[in-house]
Amino acid sequence: MPWRPSQPEPDTVRSGLTARHKRICGLRRRNGVLDTVPMRFGVVPSSVRRDVLNWHGAAGQAWLDALPKTVWSLKRAWSLRIDGPPYDGGSHSYVVPVLHDDGTPAVLKVIYRDDENAAEPTALRQYRGEGAVRLHDYDPETGAMLMERAVPGNRLKSTRFFGHKTPAAAWRRIGIATGLYRRLWRPYEPEAGYPEPPAATGLLDTWRAEYADAGPDLRYRVGDERLRDALALCDALADPPELGIANRDTHLGNIVSAEREPWLVIDPKPYLAERAFDGGYFLFMQQLHGPHSGAELLRAVAEGLGADTERVRAWALLRFTDHLAETADERDLETASKAMRELEDA
Repeated sequence: MPWRPSQPEPDTVRSGLTARHKRICGLRRRNGVLDTVPMRFGVVPSSVRRDVLNWHGAAGQAWLDALPKTVWSLKRAWSLRIDGPPYDGGSHSYVVPVLHDDGTPAVLKVIYRDDENAAEPTALRQYRGEGAVRLHDYDPETGAMLMERAVPGNRLKSTRFFGHKTPAAAWRRIGIATGLYRRLWRPYEPEAGYPEPPAATGLLDTWRAEYADAGPDLRYRVGDERLRDALALCDALADPPELGIANRDTHLGNIVSAEREPWLVIDPKPYLAERAFDGGYFLFMQQLHGPHSGAELLRAVAEGLGADTERVRAWALLRFTDHLAETADERDLETASKAMRELEDA
């Protein structure tokens, strides 16, 4: 008989649980013995609800409607107990702290599966915990993942380093990040049951088609010269010198502090690409938002990743072009265009 939310969950109750854990796990006493009742499903963070609905419409609403049942089913299948409210700040996933039967902390992540994130479990599986959180289990039907909980889990982006002023701290963050991404890039090994990451050459094909037939709005936001340059860059990057598991989501918010290693990567968006792909996407974020820019930043990123400097620049410029193409706010356009110009001149 399928499990229903009205029924008690078959969680194993062990002694030594704190009062907080008992409240969280829905423990109650029946005939002098602790029993469990289902914990009420946590509210979906507003950022997740907003983004899923804005980007995916009716399909996103269907995913949100099914989410409570999905979470309860996964809890039952993996013998989990909820250990707190869901994490805030995501866009495509419901992420909540959980406990295994034996009390080991973990994280349950239920994703709205799309082309960009479907292969996240594949990347985590092949990283094997080397510089990234470990994947404990994966549900192919939903794309949900059970993974290591990084503790304390502070984001590198907001970490302060004692004795470092802002510029020096930024260089230290860049060094930590590029060192991790250099370790994580590796040849892809297909494995049954795990989705194959998309190829970065597919991005090039999409951009090439879009920019070759640019309409007035796109030409206004990007500019004719930059569109011509982007087409040339797409051709230049079409034959990469190497292929492996790269990451489209390389930014400082996806690196968190941990005990097993000082820092671990979370939330990878894997693509089959060269090392310079990692560098270009990371460089774009730092050039746009960080205190450092230009030639010095370009060199630091390329050297940190062990990638070709000009190919890193090319991927970053294409990422800037893509950003401009999707940006409607005039002030954001001006800011991004200025940052891109500094990289063009570096």
